[in-house]
Amino acid sequence: MRAAFAALVVTVVVVVLLVSYDTRPPTRANPESALRTPAPRHGASAPPTPAPRPHPPGSRTAESRLFTTPYTRIQVQATVLRGRLIDVRTTLLGGSDTHTNALNARAEPILRKEALQAGNAEIDVVTGATTTSLTWIEAVQSAMERARRG
Repeated sequence: MRAAFAALVVTVVVVVLLVSYDTRPPTRANPESALRTPAPRHGASAPPTPAPRPHPPGSRTAESRLFTTPYTRIQVQATVLRGRLIDVRTTLLGGSDTHTNALNARAEPILRKEALQAGNAEIDVVTGATTTSLTWIEAVQSAMERARRG
């Protein structure tokens, strides 16, 4: 009888914990994100990254074409010097819902940091944001190719 009562109590506690588990995406953006404020709903563009710093002579800057997925829209601006990525700014990163916007805000600064460290777009995807990562990487490659062509 005691074992049955203990099992019942444990089951009730587990069910209460599962029911109260919060599965909503985070509402605060990553403070390291270039997207300083949460992106507006309905796929509208997010605010651009901070104003660009002056680039060294001989560098070239170009913007990628607009990339869209079922979840997000991405456009970046890349600056190259002697074929190496020296600066990248995300000029558009708009998601279709708050969950996508939260994933984008978390992934974008990681992708930007990795690309700048590598000096190119040959970087790994961010776990949990695979589609955004692959599309962002493709946008950086596009912008770099445009910058190299002048």
